[in-house]
Amino acid sequence: MNKYSVIFLDIDGVMNSDQYNRYKYKHHRRDLGSIDPRECYRMARFCEKYNVKLVISSSWRNGNSWEATYKEFMNEGFEDLPYHHHGMKILAPYIIGVTPYCKSRNRGEEIQAFFDIIDGKYPEYKKVMKDDFEISSYCIVDDDNDMLESQMNNFVQTNPLIGLTRKNYKDILQILYKQEYIACRKDYEVFKKYIKQL
Repeated sequence: MNKYSVIFLDIDGVMNSDQYNRYKYKHHRRDLGSIDPRECYRMARFCEKYNVKLVISSSWRNGNSWEATYKEFMNEGFEDLPYHHHGMKILAPYIIGVTPYCKSRNRGEEIQAFFDIIDGKYPEYKKVMKDDFEISSYCIVDDDNDMLESQMNNFVQTNPLIGLTRKNYKDILQILYKQEYIACRKDYEVFKKYIKQL
């Protein structure tokens, strides 16, 4: 069975921001869509470089189905919308799951429910996963803080005004690779220069 380092990824306030929206409307760039394409490319490169997978915890997920969400990110069903500008497609290969919807709509509880499904509970919800896997480490990236107390050490909160920052990426790396973080630091310095250029 595969073991993955996983980011539970929110979209609004993380992969887009007030700053991005102001830029878009100031320059009349409605063709750019709702997600900042630069953030999509940065996240995709981060996932590729550090062997990280994504579980979508945002309201952008499509029901309780990994496949439906994957297809949305691959632009299926959006022929009349300019989603090819979003950069969403570049994230699709890294998506391996979506958190299930809970009645409480509490993000932390939905993430815990995903862990329960991985552990074999609620087999009727297996559609939220691409396939069976184990999570070796995880990080929650969200602009809201409605997480469970047990999840707070694995949580990186973004500022919705500016979205993801280089410091956020550094914090994510430190959470995902606690043991290897010192060895990763030099590598991150190179990566930091790269994402600054995008």
